[in-house]
Amino acid sequence: MKNIITFLVIVFCGSSYAQYTKIFDFAGANGKYPVSSLISDGSYFYGMTMEGGISDSGTVFKIKSDGSGFVKLFDFSGALNGSYPKGSLISDGTFLYGMTYSGGTNNNGVIFKIKPDGTGFSKLLDFSGVNGRFPFGSLFCNGNFLYGMTCGGGTYPDNLYNGSGVLFRINKDGTGDTVLLNFNHTNGQNPAGSLITDGTFLYGMTSQGGTGPCGDGCGVVFKIMPDGTGYSKLLDFSNSSGAWPLGSFFYDDIFLYGVTQDGGANAGIIFRIKPDGSSDSTLFSFTGGPTLGAYPLGSLITDGTFLYGTTYDGGANFAGTIFKITKDGSGYSTLFDNFTYAEGSHPCSSLISDGNFLYGMTSEGGVNNSGTIFKYCLTTVGEEEPIINNIHLIIYPNPTSDILTIEASQNITIEILNINGQIIKAIYNRGKKTKIDLESLSCGVYIIKVKTDTEVVAKKFVKSKKQVQQ
Repeated sequence: MKNIITFLVIVFCGSSYAQYTKIFDFAGANGKYPVSSLISDGSYFYGMTMEGGISDSGTVFKIKSDGSGFVKLFDFSGALNGSYPKGSLISDGTFLYGMTYSGGTNNNGVIFKIKPDGTGFSKLLDFSGVNGRFPFGSLFCNGNFLYGMTCGGGTYPDNLYNGSGVLFRINKDGTGDTVLLNFNHTNGQNPAGSLITDGTFLYGMTSQGGTGPCGDGCGVVFKIMPDGTGYSKLLDFSNSSGAWPLGSFFYDDIFLYGVTQDGGANAGIIFRIKPDGSSDSTLFSFTGGPTLGAYPLGSLITDGTFLYGTTYDGGANFAGTIFKITKDGSGYSTLFDNFTYAEGSHPCSSLISDGNFLYGMTSEGGVNNSGTIFKYCLTTVGEEEPIINNIHLIIYPNPTSDILTIEASQNITIEILNINGQIIKAIYNRGKKTKIDLESLSCGVYIIKVKTDTEVVAKKFVKSKKQVQQ
């Protein structure tokens, strides 16, 4: 029998409504209508707004987790440097990289990089149409390459986006732009999310296309090698099994987990599928109304046990919800269902967590109806949280800037995942004490997953900035 130890959590949150706190109101000049997600370097959150700023074309900003220290880092201005970003930023530890949906020389969107202090902005690519147009999701960094998808462009015609979209690769310095795949309806159409990897293949979804009965198709799940070979369609959404996904996957070494914004009971689903396309199953079907939520638009995150996400609609005021569910589909719970005009409404993006709080943004609402940033406390005084403790896992120091030490009671396999569930590093068949060099990781919150033949334990740690000796 597993040894279960309980402890008292010391963070006070009170009732479910008191657990929700609006920490920032966008005001137009500093940005408005955020539809992307936040990322963290351990000290600041970084994000973008779709509109607002000097030219009303969107902004890049940073803010501390308590809502203080807001800084507008950059104003997009249209033809010169892009406009209306709809995806999220990524970081390689030196630069932040992102895309805008439109603007640039051809008004088809751009790829850019910028330093976390707001200096060093550089436009890496103007999309031309043939190499893609209107990127909706985020970039994915794999070594020296950036990978991404565009919702339109390419060589296959599409009445709405002037092309069905492409999957591309580009060097981080902006050279070597290469279209790896043109979507052609059958293999998917109009991707609006981002890519992930299992270390071998890239995985993604398209919002339309495939053989499903949704007019232009209900969307597909696919995988492809990083060099553009080995494309395989893993699933055609069928409406009853989901339709029109806009988010991305996270991968736990067994399943890919995702959501669709529609289908199922007509308000979207949570699903999982194995990387070979087998074992596709609906974990939960949203029904809308004041209880369960409707239309999940972002991606899921995990703490190793639960999946967390948001819905755009549903809830007490039909303004969205925050939810959690276990990875086998049991234990669905609406954590927060009281988004309001004043406190923020209609979250479109994914959540991020520091272990105690979930953080996110609403696309509307707030004092200026320009959107908000919020946090939701996961724990309350007196709440007992079970810890499965057969492995007797200790990790230290936490936070750490360079070396993480792991001590366990038996031989283990170690995986480090980012907060979106993507595997960053894997170390196999190690002994009872292991030191891991984190120099290559960006600052932020990570999950360390330790496995034996019979058990898995997950804990969070923070990669912090390295202190400079004076």
